[in-house]
Amino acid sequence: MIRHGETEWNATKRAQGQADVPLNDVGRRQAQEAAARLDGVTLGAVYASDLSRAIDTAEPIARARDLEVITDPAFREIDQGEWEGLALDEIRSRWPDLWGPARHFVQRPGGESPEQVQKRALEGVARVIERHPQTAVAIVSHGGTIRWIAAEALGYDMQGSARVRGLSNGGAVALDATLRGGELKLGNLVRIDGKTPDVDDPNA
Repeated sequence: MIRHGETEWNATKRAQGQADVPLNDVGRRQAQEAAARLDGVTLGAVYASDLSRAIDTAEPIARARDLEVITDPAFREIDQGEWEGLALDEIRSRWPDLWGPARHFVQRPGGESPEQVQKRALEGVARVIERHPQTAVAIVSHGGTIRWIAAEALGYDMQGSARVRGLSNGGAVALDATLRGGELKLGNLVRIDGKTPDVDDPNA
């Protein structure tokens, strides 16, 4: 799973959510770098959220393998509701009880909850496995969405998801995913940059 490259809203620290903000120049370079890191990895498919910043990050990965990017809105970022487009400092000031670690497990005012995002994203992962049960697949998604998938793989509840080390733009994690009797099983999550996935790991 790869986080999309940088946008101007990432660079200026604004809550993006499902606003369709395109990659900036840095983000396009990060997309090329993400593709280069996967050079030599055999992929059966390349998926992405249906937001342009994810699709445009996935394109170089797919193009190198003569694949088409398959879009699925299940992999979209959280709907930020009233936070969308606001500077993070303004959100912190106006909703102090909902910011900080709480943002990883509380519902956005007028938007989605992390539980809702995790549910739809895991349903999306299950669909991918049904279609590609025996091959590696790349999924380009968003920081929050990947966090809540990672939390499931690490065995954390929603509050525990605050412990997951966030991915920078263009960053990636790898994990095993299987369907057993219709039940999704995730595990063996590792970060491509070699860092521990858990910010509380005393060995980090």
